[in-house]
Amino acid sequence: MPSLPTVAARAAAVRRLRDDPAASEGERASAQTQLDRMEARHGPLDAPAAARLLPTDRRTYGSSALATLDLSSREIAALIKDEIRAARAPLPRARQQDGTVAARHPIRDAPKGTRITVRHRQFTGNSAIDIAVRGVPLDWAVDGLEEIGPGRTRRRLSEPCAALVDAVAAIAGAYNWRGDDTLMQDYVDVRFYSHVNLYTACGEHLVT
Repeated sequence: MPSLPTVAARAAAVRRLRDDPAASEGERASAQTQLDRMEARHGPLDAPAAARLLPTDRRTYGSSALATLDLSSREIAALIKDEIRAARAPLPRARQQDGTVAARHPIRDAPKGTRITVRHRQFTGNSAIDIAVRGVPLDWAVDGLEEIGPGRTRRRLSEPCAALVDAVAAIAGAYNWRGDDTLMQDYVDVRFYSHVNLYTACGEHLVT
């Protein structure tokens, strides 16, 4: 059975989906049902770490960072994977009760064949959560070139592709923190390192 902090963190992820204004009515109802089942089994799931008073610091915390302080970065990677999987779930064909069509979502609406993987790496002093988006069609992902310096250009991501990368990065960023240390210029205070790598269906790596 998972530990209570892990269950509380998963409940926090489900609660975020339930409260997401971009989610459809069906998605929110499904998230509420899942949350009800979790609380019926484990009791109230207000994450205990969320109420913990932290010392004054220079960190900027993601929206889910405080609620998951008791979790390891490996457990955080599992939560990120769960959120991405939930975001990719197809919506039912039926319209919402008010007759409107559900809002589009960059992860759910990614082209057929798109694969998103989440991997965890541990190393001395910190860890990394590597996210890869693979299999996107080149003509969907790129809409031209952009200058990055004198005589230098690179492929420019299309608006829907950039939105996909941003949405995936936002899920990971919600669990992270970042602090500035003016006395140690070569030290980056983050909970974990993370980056979204993007690859076309032909295996070409696109700069994000």
